[in-house]
Formats: sequence, structure tokens, C-alpha cells
Amino acid sequence: MKPVSAVRATLLSVAISFALAGCGDSNEMSQDDIQYLSHIDQSRFFQRQGELKASTLEARSAIELQPEKIEPYFLIVNNLLKAGDAANAERHLNQILERLPAEQIDAKVQNRASLILAEANLLQEDFEDALAALDDITSPDRPVETQAALLEGQIYLASNELEKARTAFNRAREIDSGEVESVIGLSKTAFAGGDVSKARKLVTEAEEVDEANGELWLWKAELAASQEEWQKAEDAYIRALEDIGQYDVMTQRKYATISSLIRVLRAQGKQSEAFVYEEILAKSAPGTIKSNLMAAQAAVEQGDLDEAARYLEEVLAQAPNHEQTSLMLGLVRFRQGRVEDAEKLLAPIAEAGNSETASKLLAAARLQMRNPEGAQAILSNLEDKDSDPETLAMVAIATLASGDLKTGETLMDKALASNPDNHQLRLRYATYLNQRGEHDRAIAEATRVLESAPELEQARSVIVEAQARSGNMDEAVKSASQWIKEAPDSINALMTRGSLAATAGNVDAAKTDFNKARETAPESSAPLIALGRLALTQDDQAEAQKQFRAAVRLAPDSRQALQGLATVLDREETTGFMREILKENPEATGPRLILLEVALLDNNQQEADDLTASLLERNEQSTPSPATPFVAGIYSSAATAFQSSGETARAAALLDRARALFPDNQDIALQAAQQAFNEGEEDEARRIIQETKQQHPESSAPYVTEAAYFERQKEYQQAAELYQLALDKRPSAELANGYATNLQRSGKAQEALSFLESARKTYPGSNQLLLTLALLQQSEGQHESAKSNYETLLESAPGNVVVLNNLAWIYHENGDKRAIDLAKQAYELSPGNAAVADTYGWIMLKAGNHEASVPILEKAHELQPESEEIALHLAEAYRSVGKNSAARKVLEKFGGQG
Repeated sequence: MKPVSAVRATLLSVAISFALAGCGDSNEMSQDDIQYLSHIDQSRFFQRQGELKASTLEARSAIELQPEKIEPYFLIVNNLLKAGDAANAERHLNQILERLPAEQIDAKVQNRASLILAEANLLQEDFEDALAALDDITSPDRPVETQAALLEGQIYLASNELEKARTAFNRAREIDSGEVESVIGLSKTAFAGGDVSKARKLVTEAEEVDEANGELWLWKAELAASQEEWQKAEDAYIRALEDIGQYDVMTQRKYATISSLIRVLRAQGKQSEAFVYEEILAKSAPGTIKSNLMAAQAAVEQGDLDEAARYLEEVLAQAPNHEQTSLMLGLVRFRQGRVEDAEKLLAPIAEAGNSETASKLLAAARLQMRNPEGAQAILSNLEDKDSDPETLAMVAIATLASGDLKTGETLMDKALASNPDNHQLRLRYATYLNQRGEHDRAIAEATRVLESAPELEQARSVIVEAQARSGNMDEAVKSASQWIKEAPDSINALMTRGSLAATAGNVDAAKTDFNKARETAPESSAPLIALGRLALTQDDQAEAQKQFRAAVRLAPDSRQALQGLATVLDREETTGFMREILKENPEATGPRLILLEVALLDNNQQEADDLTASLLERNEQSTPSPATPFVAGIYSSAATAFQSSGETARAAALLDRARALFPDNQDIALQAAQQAFNEGEEDEARRIIQETKQQHPESSAPYVTEAAYFERQKEYQQAAELYQLALDKRPSAELANGYATNLQRSGKAQEALSFLESARKTYPGSNQLLLTLALLQQSEGQHESAKSNYETLLESAPGNVVVLNNLAWIYHENGDKRAIDLAKQAYELSPGNAAVADTYGWIMLKAGNHEASVPILEKAHELQPESEEIALHLAEAYRSVGKNSAARKVLEKFGGQG
């Protein structure tokens, strides 16, 4: 069966997971029992009348009274099926069965569920799953057996297995000769096989059984339409609609039937009658869905994403679970940069396994949200993850981002081999290789792009950067000069060579290139920013101010220009200049953000409110202002500034205001909770965290915030439990590390070791986890295992002081001569670390370098005078060089006599 979606079913009460315990000894019905039965009867009545909304409301009322009873849930699921919402019917039913105690799922309940699942899967054209559901039926009574045979026939008919369909319908007819649907099924099977005559004959037989049956009228209409008997088809469709059209919602079946009637009317030239039905469809939910989807598609094609989102949100207001709309809006939100909104829309579709496109988009969104593990989890379920170049590339990126470099690079090579012309992917990989210090490989990849697409300037940038970072500055300058020669009007080429000159301290050459770039592209602020930074390296404040002011005038929303200006102007000057820029560019966002921060810090409430209102003003009612996240960030940073300066009351007040402005902003809510924790208001902090958990049920962040608090309180068991809950929400190496660390601190070292060894298999590229494992192994006396893991870490992180220090100590204990070299490296990297100095000095002492060890151990003692172990080491070093009185003096504070 298909995996159940993670979407929470609104119809489920939490109480369904609990069986009713103890109803007393009396058999007399309570008032609740009577009301419950009344709601159930009303729900069934409304369902028979086609009033599905009223039926669902009555069923929900029954659930509120007796949530442990199964009947109202079945009624709601059946209403979803009748409305044509098969996907949600299946999801809801699966969730009911998962939460229902096993003892309540008897054969009757299971059979009923199996029939529903079979029908839901049939409607979704998942024929294998539909047949599998029927296989789960056991010991059926006559009605269930009939219904199962009918569904089996319909499944085989839909999948064009006509002989099997005929057998199933005949079996249904044998079980209940008065069941008209078996005869209709046989007629449809004959027609599908090309025997129109037999199909008509069976229709006549069906009329003898039940001539008023709505299904029969619908089939007669379809049969007549197929033979272009338009009037007969029109009459039959209209009669069928008397039954099909009774529902108070526009079901998919009703929509399809009216659409067929419209085609029949148009075939007869009855345009006015057809128009009447067209209007009905246009004003109905499915009709509106169709027209809004078409309008949204047109808006997307024109690049008007806000307009597209408006149409799509209208659809979701009518049909909250409409999959196609959710997918399309997810795409729009992704393109708008609203990746968290995109993730919420796409996750239910992808996790249900219904759309490869949704899965790929969701993975891309999670990568942007820095959740590579979440992206990997989605991509691992795609069938073509090992063959499709696009999927393979995303898997490779997710694997690299998660830290599994060896596997990620292998996958990336495979992805590029399967699609060698994916230049953007190759350049992205080259950039990654540059960051990893593998400059030759980066140059090779970028050169390959340049050979195929010489117009891609990014390839030249990667090559020059790799040459410069590898220390080959002459070659970098040569490449940049060649680039300028081939593209003399390229601003990127001029800026690149200018930056190389600036790095080398060749100010005049840098200035020449930057000025040439300014002349070449007078509309770009980049040359001005570069000239401003160059002036700063020469301590020329006046020139820097001049260039940064010019850059801000040219691009008032440029973050780099604004940051540069803030470094050369004091607060009052910055404020005055921002007001000046705002008069020239009243719609500019950057100056308003800076003025907002100043107003908040100066407690200028009116100006802060005015600026906030202008920045948050929406162009579309349903779409937040693009400045919203930046404004939220300003409030957060101002609150942080107050916290840092000890103005906790102002910080708390500002965070209260921010929470009112941004009620859905998780970061601000958790910052407020952290503030409450810091002030000792634990109840208030936990209240905020609880609200945040409800608002963001899939987020791990509230649990991490709470865990960090208990960690600071040294309540490690509670911290570990919260990290475990966070891991359940969003697995990651970082959270796994937090969980293991707190397990160890709570006294469960062996449990922490077992968990870490398991987590290493899940996150093979995480150095953080490997280091925690090695540290724990060392503390537990597993020195060989710790040594092996430290050696592995040393290969990927040769400058890690902890690894160098601890491995040096293990080598020393094992008599390995490599110990002193590692200890020296650690000391040179971190001479101010007492433990590192102690390790180096002690190993020197034991290696016979007595005189040289003394100043190192003296420094260690000076850095950490309270450490008895370091004092003992220093005392022994003193004795080794004959300074016995100095040794006694060091040990006096610890009660030793030397």
C-alpha cells in the first residue's frame, strides 16, 4: 500500500487513540448515548439526501460526544468518497486504523475499511492497491461479498482486463441476482470489448431489475452518446442528474456528468441550453477550480507570481486539499523565495508519494532551508534517484551538504557524467571544490565548462579564484588579464583583476581596474563599493565615505553599500544621510530598515511604528510584503542589543511587540521564550514554547530551545529527552550530537555510545558526531577505538586542536613517537589553551626534554592555576631540573609538600 500522508486529518480527535474504559454496570442509556445516536441517525439521513456537509457536521458532533466509536469516522470517510475526494478518504481512513486500538478492529470493521480503500484506490487509478485491499477481506457476509465482487469487476474493467471483469461481475450477479450494478458492469464490459449489441441487450436486462437506477441512466446516456444518439443521451443524462445531482457539493462525478451533458447539447446545436450548464460549472467549486487554475497558469507564464498566488489561494479556500493547486502554489512560493511556505504545501503531496515533481521541489526547498537530511529523506524514495540526472544531482548536493563528502562526490561525478552539459551544476561543484581546497579539481571542472560555453563568465571567475586561493597569484592575474583581453567591456573581468591587485597590495592597479569598471557599467554600484573598501585599506576615511555615499545613492537597497557606509559614518551621520536618501527614493527599503533600527534603539516609538507600517504594507492582501523577514530581523537584532547591554525590560517589551507584529515568526517567539528563561520566568517561557509547538508542529526548534535551557540548568536527562523529540521532528547530525552529549552527562555513557555508533551510520560525513564519539570512547577507556576515530578526523580536519591534542595523548600513552609532533602542532595552533599546553609540556618532559618543558608547563599553570593535575606536572618538571623549592611552592595550595 502507499505510505500514509503526514497531513493531519482534521476529522480525527486525539481521543480516538484511547479505548473507552469502564462504562459502569448499568445498561441504561445515558443522555450522551442518546445524543450520540441522534447525531449518527441524522448524519446517515443527510448522507442519503445528498447533504454531505450537514452529514459531516452531524458525524463530527457524534465524535465530540463519543470519540472512541468508529461509526462517525466511517460516515465522514464515506462522504469524502461520495464527493470524489478519494485521496483524502484514503488518508483519513489509514489514520483512523493506525490510531484505533487493535482489539476494536474486528473482521467487520476491517472488511468495511477494505471496501473503502478499494474504492478510493480505484478512483485514484491505483488498481494494484485496490485489489490488494479486497484481498484483506475475511469471512464476508452476503452484502460485503457482493460489494467486493462489484468493485473487483470495476477495477478490472478500468484496467482493461475484460475477462477478469466479466468473471467478477458474473460472480456478483450469482451472489445477488437482484443487484442491478452487476448487470450494468457486464454491459460496460461487453461494450469495452466491442460488442455493442450485447451491451444493449444487458441494458434491457438491467431495466427489468431496476429501471429507475441512477447508475443505469448514466450508463444509458454514455452508451447513447457513444453512438451519437444525441437526444437519447441528453434525456438519459438529465435523468441521471436527478440522482447524481442531489449532492449539496459539486462532486467530481456531478461535474463530469454535467460536462458530458454540455457536449451532447452542443452536438445538437443547443448552445443556449449548454450555456446554462456552463454557468453552473463556472460557479461551482470544480468549475472555479478549473478557471482559477487556468488563470494562475497564465499569470505564472507572464511572470506575475503574486497574481498566480491569489488565484491559487482562492482555489485552496474552496478545496483545501486540492493536490494540483497545492503543488502549483508550492512552486510559486518557491520561486518567490518563500521556501518555508513552499515546504508546508509540498510536504503532504511528496510524502504521500503522489508526485515526483513535488518531491523534487520539496527537496530543493529543504536544501535552501539548510535541511539536507530532510532533502535526502524525500529523494531516497524516488524510483529514478540512481538514474535520472536531475534527481541524481539533487541527491549529490543533499549528500554533500549533510557532510558525507566521499559518497556525495561519487554521486556528483555520476550526475555530471550522465548529463555533461549541465554547466550550472558543474560550476556549483567547482565552487564547492574550491571551498574544500581542491583547487586543481575546481579548475579542471570550470575549464571543461569554459570549453563548451565560453560565454559563461562564472567559469572564468572560478578558475581565477582557484588559482589565487592555491597561492598561484601570478597565474590568477594572467587569467584575469586574458579574460579582459577577450571581453574588454566585461565588468566582472575588471572587478576580478582589480580585486587580485587589491589583495596583493597593488593599490594603483586596483584603482585603475575599478575605475574602468565604473566607466564601463555606470549603473552598477559594485565598482564604487570596491573603491570604498580599497580606500579603507589605506585609512582614507574621506575617500571611503565619498565612494560609499555614491554607491548608496546609486543603489539604496544594496546591503553591501549600506554596510560599507555604516563602517565609515557615525550613527548620527548615518541617520541624516538615510533621511536624505529616503527623500530622493521614498520606496527604498534599505534606508527605512536602517532608520527603523535606529528608532527602536532610541526608543522613538512613533517613528518606529510609522516605518514598520510602511515596510509591512502589502501590495496583495494575501501576500506579505517582501520586507517582512527583514523587519522581523531588525526587531530581533534590536532586542538582542538590549539583552547584551542588560536592558532586559526593553528587550522583553520589544519582543512582545515583535510577536504581535509577526505572530507566525518562530524565531522571534523562541527569542522571547529565551528571554523569559533568562529572567527566571520559566512558566512564561514554556507557555510561549508550547504555543510555538502548536503553530509549527513539524519544527524541531522549540524542543531545541527548551533542551538548551535544561542543559544550562544541568538537568541533562530532561535535555536529552527534548533533543530526542527534536530528532523525531527533524533528524540531523547536530541534534543527534546534542542528544548523545546530554545522555552522557546524565550518566548514561553506554547508551550514548550505542546511539553514537548507530548515528554515525546515518550521518557518515559528520565530523562533529565522530569527535563526540571519540571523546566518549576515550573517557570510557576505549582507547583503540578513540585513536582510530581521531586518526580519521585528522585526515579531514588536520587543524582541529582537540583532535591533535587528544590523539597526541593516546600516542604518548602507547609509546608512539608521533605524540610530540602532534602535541606541538596543537600548541602552536592554540597556545592560550591550558590543557593543550599541559599535554605538550608533559609529553616533552617524559621524552627527556626537561628544560624545554618547564616554560610550557609554567604557561599551562598560569592559564589554569586551579588545576591540580597541571600543578603536579609542573612540579615534576621543576624537580627534573633541580628546582625543588619551586616544586614545593606550586603544590602548597593543594596541600602537597613536594
